[in-house]
Amino acid sequence: MGRMKFDLATNFDEELLQYLEKVDQKQQVISLFGKLKSDPVGGGRASVALSDVSLEQIEQYNRRCQAMGIHLNYLLNPLTLNNQDVVAQEHRELMKFVGILRDIGIEWITVCSPYLLNLVKKQFPHMKVTVGVYAYVGSLSKAKSWIDMGADEITLTESCTRNFAFLERILKMYCKREVNFRLIANNGCLHECPYALNHAGTVSASSRSGDSSRRGYYDVSLVGCYSRKLSKPANMIASDWIRPEDLHFYEELCEKTGNNRLIIKLVERTKSTKFLKNVLDAYLQEKYERNLLDLMNWIGNDTENRKLDLSGYMEALRKGELDGKTLIQYSSFLQLPDLYIDNKKLDGFMEHFIHNYACDRKSCWLEEGMPEEGREEYCFYCREWAKRVVSVPQGKEYERWLRNADELKESFNNSRLFPGGSGV
Repeated sequence: MGRMKFDLATNFDEELLQYLEKVDQKQQVISLFGKLKSDPVGGGRASVALSDVSLEQIEQYNRRCQAMGIHLNYLLNPLTLNNQDVVAQEHRELMKFVGILRDIGIEWITVCSPYLLNLVKKQFPHMKVTVGVYAYVGSLSKAKSWIDMGADEITLTESCTRNFAFLERILKMYCKREVNFRLIANNGCLHECPYALNHAGTVSASSRSGDSSRRGYYDVSLVGCYSRKLSKPANMIASDWIRPEDLHFYEELCEKTGNNRLIIKLVERTKSTKFLKNVLDAYLQEKYERNLLDLMNWIGNDTENRKLDLSGYMEALRKGELDGKTLIQYSSFLQLPDLYIDNKKLDGFMEHFIHNYACDRKSCWLEEGMPEEGREEYCFYCREWAKRVVSVPQGKEYERWLRNADELKESFNNSRLFPGGSGV
């Protein structure tokens, strides 16, 4: 216990660093990650949900991290650079911004662009580069390609998290190379999410300076995602998380392969310091006795989180560019019913994936009943565990939320959100 290393999200609150000094006696947190509310490149979270900090504040924060022996990883990790890298003026601005990061002392950055990785390694050779999750690295071949280009660290896609046979192979393969591999423990994305690629693209644009969605981002992918999670809560069991109690399996894997360069990434940088403290405590102690969703990137589980920046939405509403009723539906959608996943009852859940992993060969069956045909092509494991550990709220409030979710999806699908967008 206590051998795993962590990469922790930051909201750039000094209190978080003070807490780290107090509780992380074994110095398991080796890095923090974050970025500006918006910048010329964009990243993996919408601006409307991020803390508003300046480059000067980040510079001071980085100095403080360095004094603690922690590196601050600045995120230049959009799914696409929107051709900024191949248009002359924007290319120069892009590289100027990387230079600014260097000048304020940033030594690690995260990218998802192979070209940006090559640019940084050529022009800023002292910088270390992490490959972000939006690069979707989930095979030995893709990992090799990034490493051959000079990547110092790779965030593996979520589908690798419970594939212990794959993790063993990649750790053995790079046992003697100074390259880290990261697994995200608590993002809570849908398993093999159909929205993932599109979601990555939209949030990337919505945190890029000058993009029209920066001040008014409507997360259609999130609506589809949470509708599935709340209508069929077994989706949350199938999600590729790592609970704190199961960290020892990854510690044992590192010991077995002789490679201790497996890092656990803990989100979420849009959350409050109180939330991040709770997540950190749980994973340092490798124990949590309440609702597993308390630790996840889950809407509504952070009572101290600051409100979304609504100014862009209100301006669009005043201009008649939005439908008020749909905006109310969107707001109501974000008030999730109370779902409870009893973390104490999940002991024994992970062993199935260690000894009988088949997520890459079978499809999840999360509905009630059984398929009429092709039963051997489906896996029912997470559905059966959900019956034991998930408590679904009963009554009118839950039913009202589900109806509102369906109506909201219909409002998006018939373009009602944007007046004049459809004759429906």
